[in-house]
Amino acid sequence: MINSFWQIIKEKQAIIWWWLIGLLAVVTLFSFVQPLKYSAESQILVVPDYRQTTDPYQISKTNEYLSSLLAQVTYSSSFFEATVKPDYQIDSAYFGNTSKKRMSKWQKTIEVKALNDSGIISVKAYHPDKQQAENLVRAINYNLITKNNFYHGLGDKVVLKVIDEPLVSLWPAKPNLPINFSLAFVLGLLLGLFHIYLVSASSENNEIDEAVINWPSSEAIEDYVAEPVISQEELARPENPVEPVEIAAVMEQVENSFVPQNLATETVLAGQDITENLSRGGNIDNIFR
Repeated sequence: MINSFWQIIKEKQAIIWWWLIGLLAVVTLFSFVQPLKYSAESQILVVPDYRQTTDPYQISKTNEYLSSLLAQVTYSSSFFEATVKPDYQIDSAYFGNTSKKRMSKWQKTIEVKALNDSGIISVKAYHPDKQQAENLVRAINYNLITKNNFYHGLGDKVVLKVIDEPLVSLWPAKPNLPINFSLAFVLGLLLGLFHIYLVSASSENNEIDEAVINWPSSEAIEDYVAEPVISQEELARPENPVEPVEIAAVMEQVENSFVPQNLATETVLAGQDITENLSRGGNIDNIFR
């Protein structure tokens, strides 16, 4: 079965190529219609004051809470206004001229998240210009370090430190071209194989349907239908049946078939040897007649 399906794939490989070319073309169009963006990434470590507790579980939960809180704060409008300023050499016109557009663009530009309960915050920014991406990350880091006490109630007991300086990508990070083209290739291959399977299954069903529809017109079937139908009783009946006869008639025929010949009879005298007569007559019946 595998060999037969592989043979079908070879015969209908054009279907796979059409799917591959189509999906690759769509991905290419989608990828290059939007502007290519570079990424800048940095990491910050949240260091709370642990002198009040030595419980490892409590320390872990505190790190998780603070890092998650500060990561979510960066998406707020107040943080945006504090970050996007000419002092940090950030182009504010890139984000639009209305509050809705500015916030929508800002949330698509940055990617800030806490790394589990480690107390580390990953800061990433995307921009068509490499320098602008780096400036955005540096501005976010600076505001988190200097103004984090506005977003929690621990005051100066929380310290943030940059553990990874902003690193700018050499190639565009959005859209992710290697992943997009790889997915398009795999999806095109799977869809092409599925299409071939449907076509082969449909052709087999059509052949069966045509055979059923054209059933009366088939010469072999017509010859078969033209043959007389023989019942089971006729099949059990012998070809040359023997008519029943009377037993008396049979016995009469047997007796007639052994009718003795008309031989000359001789008179047997008293004291005469009959052996000679038996040899001459051949039939003992002729002796006693």
